[in-house]
Amino acid sequence: MVTQHARVAEDGNGPRTIYEDIEIGKILGEMEWVVTEGMIDEQCNIDRDFDTWYSLESPWQGRIAPPQISYRPPRWLLSRTYNIRGLFCGWEMENIKPIKPGVTLHIQASVADKYIKNDREFVTYQAEATDPEGALVFRTKRTHVLDVVDRNAPRAGTGVDSGIKAEKI
Repeated sequence: MVTQHARVAEDGNGPRTIYEDIEIGKILGEMEWVVTEGMIDEQCNIDRDFDTWYSLESPWQGRIAPPQISYRPPRWLLSRTYNIRGLFCGWEMENIKPIKPGVTLHIQASVADKYIKNDREFVTYQAEATDPEGALVFRTKRTHVLDVVDRNAPRAGTGVDSGIKAEKI
């Protein structure tokens, strides 16, 4: 028996974005983001990483956030423009300055690339965050494969969204 695979056509946020509609160079927007003490606690619990720098004191005069906390805002910006679900398969990250609680970061993002490899569709997006003085805090580039089945599989049915909603922004 041969199993017919399908790609999800829509989810609770509406139709899934198709590869052809993704624009290289598209500005995904910008946002202000403030990391709270509670967000740092949550990230440490998720990662089971309780380094003293993330809980008490660091060489940067106070507590700092684990760098992986920066994953969410660029993904939120992508989700504002494109309803994409798939498999996260690449993450480049450069931390220039520590992320401190209570500091407002300005984040902007854009689509860096899209390509097809092994009959799968990929999208790469990038983001940068600056502090109130305009200094770069981090830059990142992420890649998602849009589906894990062949790109020629039919689109059908309703799937579950990833839980990343615009109202969290």
